[in-house]
Amino acid sequence: MILSNYHTHTVYCDGLSTADEHAEAAVAAGFRYLGFSGHGYAPFPGLYHGMSPENAAKYRNEINSLKPQYRGRLDIFCGLENDSVNMQPAELYDYTIGSVHCIKIGARYYSVDSKAGIVADAISREFGGDGIAFAEAYFDAVREFATEKRADIMGHFDLVRRFNTPVNSFSSGAYVFFDENSERYRSAALSALERAVRSGYIIEVSTATILKKISNETYPANFLLQRANELGARVIVNSDAHAAANLNYAFGAAEEALRKAGFTERWELTPGGFAAAPV
Repeated sequence: MILSNYHTHTVYCDGLSTADEHAEAAVAAGFRYLGFSGHGYAPFPGLYHGMSPENAAKYRNEINSLKPQYRGRLDIFCGLENDSVNMQPAELYDYTIGSVHCIKIGARYYSVDSKAGIVADAISREFGGDGIAFAEAYFDAVREFATEKRADIMGHFDLVRRFNTPVNSFSSGAYVFFDENSERYRSAALSALERAVRSGYIIEVSTATILKKISNETYPANFLLQRANELGARVIVNSDAHAAANLNYAFGAAEEALRKAGFTERWELTPGGFAAAPV
């Protein structure tokens, strides 16, 4: 059983719950470890802004103040979800998640996960209607970000899938913007994955897809999980919780997917550092 989550957002960024509400929910669920991961500052048009430097300081102070309050019941870690387009200093945090939320074309930034309309506009304006070219550009950005290890964890690896299936109708097999079974798509995704694993990232297995009814497969999709296992990747299961009620959402499904992909262990952040735990 997974009793940890390290991708957790509070009201300091785009979360709906306070840090204390998350901590209380974690204790109630029997968690051993809880990591907070507020969004780093990314002040670009069309993107979320993340925590301002002032709010980031308040966030760190609050999370660090919770550590002694919960000692003996829950180990708490103060982390940062760093955005690839505007990396913030990591020295003040216990760990970092590195995520690609957008692609940049010229001077314009296009978010891949905030609105379906932004994705549609990018595909039309920049890629002549070729949705797979948009996905390839996303994985190019992931691969370029993964050239060097700039964070501990690679967040929601194939986030470009966010709006690619009709909500509540993903089982139909229909895709909105690009065919995830196509050779072009899979080749781009696999190339980026291999680079991330070689660079030493722990690959996040996120259940956000299941929570948002995007898919019954996690980020990364099953074919990527299988390749990750073949590559000897380290993986960590997270829920990308924006509300305390979702800290361990669909963790059973994530464990099943990992076992089917051949994994026998996953990784957790403990007071002694990252350590392997059974799936």
